[in-house]
Amino acid sequence: MNYSRTIPAILSATIALSSIVLIPLTSPQIALALTADAVKTVAKQITVRIQGPKGGSGVILEKQGSTYYILTNWHVVDKAGDYEVVTPDGVAHSVYYSLVRRVPGMDLAVVPFSSPQTYRLAQLANSAATKGNKAYVAGWPASGGSLRQPIFIATEGQLTGRQTPWNGYTLVYNNLVRAGMSGGPVLDDAGRVVAINGIVRLEENSDKIVAAGIEINTFMKWRSAVSLPVVPQSPTAGNPKTPVNNAPRKPGSAIAFVATNSLKGSSEVVSSLALASAYFTTGNSNGTISVWNFSDGQLKTTLQGHTEAVNSLAASADGKVLASGSDDKTVKIWNLETGAVVRTLSGHSGAVSSVALSPDGLFVASGSWDKTVKVWNAKTGELLRTLTGHSGLVNAVAISPDSKILASGGKDGSIKLWNLATGQAIRTIAGKNLSVLSLVFTPDGKTLAAGNSNGTIGLWNVGNGQLIRRLSGHTDGVWSLAISRDGSILVSGSWDKSVKLWDVRSGELKGNLSGHSGYVTAVGISADAKTIVSAGWLGEIKIWKRGN
Repeated sequence: MNYSRTIPAILSATIALSSIVLIPLTSPQIALALTADAVKTVAKQITVRIQGPKGGSGVILEKQGSTYYILTNWHVVDKAGDYEVVTPDGVAHSVYYSLVRRVPGMDLAVVPFSSPQTYRLAQLANSAATKGNKAYVAGWPASGGSLRQPIFIATEGQLTGRQTPWNGYTLVYNNLVRAGMSGGPVLDDAGRVVAINGIVRLEENSDKIVAAGIEINTFMKWRSAVSLPVVPQSPTAGNPKTPVNNAPRKPGSAIAFVATNSLKGSSEVVSSLALASAYFTTGNSNGTISVWNFSDGQLKTTLQGHTEAVNSLAASADGKVLASGSDDKTVKIWNLETGAVVRTLSGHSGAVSSVALSPDGLFVASGSWDKTVKVWNAKTGELLRTLTGHSGLVNAVAISPDSKILASGGKDGSIKLWNLATGQAIRTIAGKNLSVLSLVFTPDGKTLAAGNSNGTIGLWNVGNGQLIRRLSGHTDGVWSLAISRDGSILVSGSWDKSVKLWDVRSGELKGNLSGHSGYVTAVGISADAKTIVSAGWLGEIKIWKRGN
């Protein structure tokens, strides 16, 4: 279980077809066949992930200057809102929704984005639609598990012919396709895009999956008669209401940390950690909690009490009290000096995914798979209140430094702020259809950082609920966040197996710590900001020391 707007039209230049970098259609008989692995390599280089209110896959089709054009299904982007295109290098690019162009009469759309990077363009070809010819379909479906992380796949199959046109769909093949692959390419055995994959249906009384694509020559008939818009260079040009999703960052000096110690946890997954003065603690998938010496990384003791995986840990400011949340549906309060369980808090009907201790020592908050947040008296263990409102499991809770505000984030994509003392809802400050995996307040309590399942981090103004900026750099879910005591450095840990360091004030990426072999699920930073601890899958725990 612990695996854990429509915007105003923008006045922009348009471009004629003659000035576009566009790969022309080729004959199906000309190109030589490639190996299956070679075709899949091509597919990965030209297939993007589209995420937002809906989302799916797309193909890098054309380029004009720094503007790229993605061809996808209309049903992938037909709900107005904030979208991002994640390119094969894992970088997320903001999209102006008003510049998205629907292809009339077909389930197709062109989505532009801007980037100075060089990406491979798809080579296009007409399909002979000969039954039995090889076909490859690529895209970004959701993986298994509760949060359904996106993964790239390319499946091999055969063409079965053509069908009567329906919404542009004519080409039929027997490839295995899954939800999330809509808008992805259908390639021939030469690695050329012959269609855009779109619909999947189950034949009656059969488990066989049948897919169909819109042939590329059908699209090109429309494309040859239209112009497409260029993305403005400034993220807010002509549209001051658009949140700054990746504000230009001035170059600055990097913050260097070096791994000085690599430890092995007692279980396959280390899902949580907490720094507590002279010690740091790690929560393990086997239900134990390990207590380590901060100075030398030696194991001090092992705490046993939970019967299932420990998903979250929170330590008091003085390092004497530890709270833990587990798949066994309980929260336990520990005396770190003696290693004894002080009390067990029971009441959740689902796994406890997150816990937080208020800095004043009065409250414990817990978030659960049962979609609730519970607030407990830290001294007596009494359940004070149950907060409801999330429509999905609650992945993260955090308490402001002044112990007045409780924040919760869930799979439903929302972040909710509550009055900690009364339980009154203050506001919901996010709702981008992205699972919120982690939360942390800045030391002044004015900003809340939220790690999302798509690898981005949102910085939110606690006072008015507005997005300050969105940090992009991770390529998978951000499961853990920590912030230095002076509020200058934000540390993020991700399923992309990396730890990143950010300047909170500028949003600049200041460092990238690589070396984990498995997913990073937990990070922490010392009070003096000179030591970082990270942990995750394969039982890996790393201690990093600042080098400058």
